[in-house]
Amino acid sequence: MEFLLAQLLNGLVYGMLLFLTAAGLSLIFGLMNVVSLAHGSFFMLGAFVGLTIFELTHNFWIAFVLAPIPVAVVGIAMEMLFLRPLYRRGHMDQVLLTFGFTFVFFDLVQSVWGRTVRGLSPPQALQGMVEIGVGVFSSYRLFLIGLGFAIALLLWLFLERSRLGAMVRAGVDDAAMAAGLGANIPALFSSIFGAGVALAALGGIAAGPVLGLYPGMDTDILIPAFIVIVIGGMGSLRGAFLGSLLIGIADTFGKAYLPNLALFLIYLLMAVVLLVRPQGMFGIVHSHPASAPTVAPETVSSTKTRLMALLVLMAMIAFPFLVSSYPRQLVAEIYVFAIFAMSLDLLLGYTGLMSLGHAAFFGLGAYTVTVLAAQFDVNAWIGVVAGVGVAGLGAAVIGFFCVRTTGISFLMLTLAFSQLIYSVALKWRDLTGGSDGIAMPDRPSFFGLSLSDSLTLYFMALLFFVLAYLGLRRLLQSPLGRAFIGIRENEPRMLAIGYRTRAYKLLSFVIAGSFAGFAGGLYAIFNTFISPDAMYWTASGDVLIMVMLGGAGTLIGPVVGTGLFLLMKNVVSSYSEHWMLIIGVVFIACVMFFPGGIWGTLQHVRWPKRLVWRPA
Repeated sequence: MEFLLAQLLNGLVYGMLLFLTAAGLSLIFGLMNVVSLAHGSFFMLGAFVGLTIFELTHNFWIAFVLAPIPVAVVGIAMEMLFLRPLYRRGHMDQVLLTFGFTFVFFDLVQSVWGRTVRGLSPPQALQGMVEIGVGVFSSYRLFLIGLGFAIALLLWLFLERSRLGAMVRAGVDDAAMAAGLGANIPALFSSIFGAGVALAALGGIAAGPVLGLYPGMDTDILIPAFIVIVIGGMGSLRGAFLGSLLIGIADTFGKAYLPNLALFLIYLLMAVVLLVRPQGMFGIVHSHPASAPTVAPETVSSTKTRLMALLVLMAMIAFPFLVSSYPRQLVAEIYVFAIFAMSLDLLLGYTGLMSLGHAAFFGLGAYTVTVLAAQFDVNAWIGVVAGVGVAGLGAAVIGFFCVRTTGISFLMLTLAFSQLIYSVALKWRDLTGGSDGIAMPDRPSFFGLSLSDSLTLYFMALLFFVLAYLGLRRLLQSPLGRAFIGIRENEPRMLAIGYRTRAYKLLSFVIAGSFAGFAGGLYAIFNTFISPDAMYWTASGDVLIMVMLGGAGTLIGPVVGTGLFLLMKNVVSSYSEHWMLIIGVVFIACVMFFPGGIWGTLQHVRWPKRLVWRPA
């Protein structure tokens, strides 16, 4: 009995911490229709700013009260300067912009507070224990439960009983009508965004004595918070509260009784809710779906284009003979990830399906090759073929459910299924090695040549990259590819003229997943090691950056974006420890000023006639 009561209280504590983060996130989406991946960063910033104030004042309560204020100011500045210009672009640009800010904030925390786990002591008055029935429990944890309920009550009173709350609810229902009646919508947006950020920061400082403080605590809280608002319903305070209690208690009891299945079951619950009720238990249905990213116009191949492509290919062939081993391996890695990025571009840039779980298929391909080689002594090239099949099958199953939804629901459902597969890889230690990963015995030969030689490895990656590019290019120039583009441009029209758009979207999903699995299989051979990190949601975010940085809907754009991203990650990191800050700033600038990506923007530039070259 004592154990059950202890788990229930621990579940309530975790649930209340989730609620402080999820409530702000839910209100921001409900009023502003903004999806922010930086919300976990504000949770982390609140914790570390609170730590600094505590070290200066030696008073927990002063830190508790003051820490959310500067974090809220940062959030308001981000909303006014960066998010506000993107409101008309749709969810994808918001997701990408805020994902870029997670790089900036993570680097900031590492630079200022270091990379070690820090501790924060609760106030002296709450360091004792309280006897409840058959057990003794921490006073501070009981305080957190009371704090969560008190914040929920205050938010309810604010939204339901105050004039400002009535304005907020009016803005949720119809922002244009509320503005017509005199409400200052921009100021209201900034205020709500700041309040949501302050709640996340308050959750961070409150969680410090329980969870500790460390770089990376942002992603550890963000995904559970997203699960909460998906289950409860985006835009619903009641849904955020009930969802937090449900996930907090389920997670705690799951870890106690079913430790290997707890994470899997929570992601499964999220996926089921999205399938049955995409808006969640108490969510708001928005009339306008998330829009696809801006893409470059289609171009026509010409003799000049083919000549330039041939010159580029000759340069790629000559490159490894002019450099040492390390640059060869780096560019070979770029080729592999370029295949991965092009596969997502087929889905995102050409079909208009915005996925935040594409890394799952990359991971399925990589794990298939590695597991077959390490545990069953299967040749790695046979494993690559099998990996393509496994990834394609996984994409068919997941896509069957995902294509039934659109917009933000599609985005979140791909995330849910991706995290399901990630949890399997993380917990199935006997097969996958768990968090430690799994290594291949050795690399296979390539036409009788050893892939231990960097020159052979380079040409292997180049060959498969060229074949993948040509294959995707041929596909997109076919009637099937034109159908994908038609769905991106105007799905209702395609449906009206007789196309079964859901079947075409599923086919695009399967083809993209198969190519991602192919890239994953090649990466397993290249790296000879794979771990669950390769299919975590941040890996999907990385490949999104590659696609959007170069330019979605161009094929060459994702290749350019992949090269730039990996060069910054590998080369810049060797000169500066702030490479994440640099990548974040570059990507934020790209989202803000180059919505078509680098390559897409270059295609819009009016070059002198002698310099014009528009490759397909």
